Amino acid sequence: MLRILTFAAFSINFLCSVAFAQGNSLTLERVTISDLPTIPIDTNTAGTESKEAFRTALQKQLDQCLLQPKNETWNFAGKKISRLQWCVKTTTWFLNKLAESNTMEDLYQSAKNDLQWYRSRGNQKNSSTPNPNDVLFTGYYQPSLKVKRMKDTIYRFPIYRMPKNPNFTRAQIVAGALKNKGLEIAYASNPVDPYMLEIQGSGVLMFQNTDSTETRVLVNFTGKNGFAYTSLGKLMREAGISEDYISLQGIRKYFIDEHPELWLKFSNQNQSYVFFREEKNGPYGAAGIILTPGHSIAVDTKVFPMGAIALVQAEKPTNETGSEVDAWKPFTQFMISQDTGGAIKGAGHVDIFWGSGSYAEMVAGHSKQIGQLFFCLVP
Repeated sequence: MLRILTFAAFSINFLCSVAFAQGNSLTLERVTISDLPTIPIDTNTAGTESKEAFRTALQKQLDQCLLQPKNETWNFAGKKISRLQWCVKTTTWFLNKLAESNTMEDLYQSAKNDLQWYRSRGNQKNSSTPNPNDVLFTGYYQPSLKVKRMKDTIYRFPIYRMPKNPNFTRAQIVAGALKNKGLEIAYASNPVDPYMLEIQGSGVLMFQNTDSTETRVLVNFTGKNGFAYTSLGKLMREAGISEDYISLQGIRKYFIDEHPELWLKFSNQNQSYVFFREEKNGPYGAAGIILTPGHSIAVDTKVFPMGAIALVQAEKPTNETGSEVDAWKPFTQFMISQDTGGAIKGAGHVDIFWGSGSYAEMVAGHSKQIGQLFFCLVP
């Protein structure tokens, strides 16, 4: 799911071939155990038992690594490392050590002592950042939206399959450029939900049936129209709209409940448009792997390789049941780079996949937390 917004990942197979372009060696620096986070590994991430969830993510990653060229290299702090080392051997080490460990914290202690560690140099260009190694962590999730197969007076905002000729702007598509071409997957009851589906890159369509039942269908990113993406949040800030509205939840409130007449004025300035396909499984990341909540991250593939195991030290909400954030608490967790996104640029921005449901939506909608990012390798 190639991520688009800072609070929002398209899944496309061709990214696997471009994801291994050589990164700038200056984005990673070799560090020692004393530089690693002292906050214990999180034992519960995104509502799942972290040890089993991480094992699942590792196994999926290893299966994918074994299918790819193992002699591809990447610069880790100036040293060329092969995919065999960063992906196959390191992932295998984690799977074996995880089986021997009683807890994720046990695994972390072993990894501290046995592996080589590298830290992202973060936002080096931002001189105002107190710590040049700071990384911005945002979040994304798998939304669920009510839809219908056939258009009616309420459900009239389409979600499209990929057309043979996608070279229309958003404004042209919204105005009807793809109408009546048999490309409509579904219709939503408002224009914001399909837009948010584009931002997240995948989702669950809950089809409303005539007998009052629902049919659940997964959709994943299949392509885009080729025009540049413009952040809706950026446009809202430039227009002087309160920061309280610059979140998933705030955007829905502003453009659905309070100012629906302004939706096209803002949204059509983003010429990019995303198309979908129906799937039996998902959501898939850019590497073609089903993402694991709390353990899959989207990175800039120009600076970090797909399939690398990372250690994230950031913050997450303490309120895991309500719809609002009460406070933020530090957490440390192992994750794997399995996705990318248009708004994920450089070594200073990473997007965490939080899964589905109300908690995932809350975290994804509000996350703009500063933390640290590390990668590890078997010697």
